Amino acid sequence: MGAIRERDLRALGWWLIEETLAGRVTPPEASAVNRMMHTLLQLGPTPEADELALQEVALRGLLMHGVPPRTEEEWRRAAEIFDDEALVALRRGAPLYEGAGER
Repeated sequence: MGAIRERDLRALGWWLIEETLAGRVTPPEASAVNRMMHTLLQLGPTPEADELALQEVALRGLLMHGVPPRTEEEWRRAAEIFDDEALVALRRGAPLYEGAGER
């Protein structure tokens, strides 16, 4: 199941509701899965999730000050966060900053 492979508790929760209401998952089974989901939530974010959140905050900080992504990694992160239209706007402004630190 995609929700489990992707570690998406929100998607798993909606799937569980749908399957329970359709009668494909019994209430005791749903209760057991719900308890496991609750336990996972209590564990908090993973170190990887924390790092990704920090990277996003740093990238948004740059963008807020008009500075486009500076590295390939920042561009990849931007592509994960923003839609195509926003990326086009970022790329339009990027040439203004190329070489700015080399003066």
